[in-house]
Amino acid sequence: MKYAQFFHMSTGYVAGTIPPEFRADAKKPIPACGSDSVLNLDGRFNLATQADVARAECKRRGFVGFTLNAGERYTTSRETRKLELVA
Repeated sequence: MKYAQFFHMSTGYVAGTIPPEFRADAKKPIPACGSDSVLNLDGRFNLATQADVARAECKRRGFVGFTLNAGERYTTSRETRKLELVA
């Protein structure tokens, strides 16, 4: 199975602060959750084509970035392409 994992921005929570503090400079891309956070890809496509498809879908769904992954299941997959941020 080959798929794209989409990312969105964190809330900016500053770890260990009580009461909780949130700062813009603490925001970072984190993996999104749910069925819309992944896109199953055609395994016959090369990495460049998979990235093109994922990039277009990432923009359409409103996420900030994606990684490409491959494996037998989501929980045991490995990253085949590092995080790419989409403007």
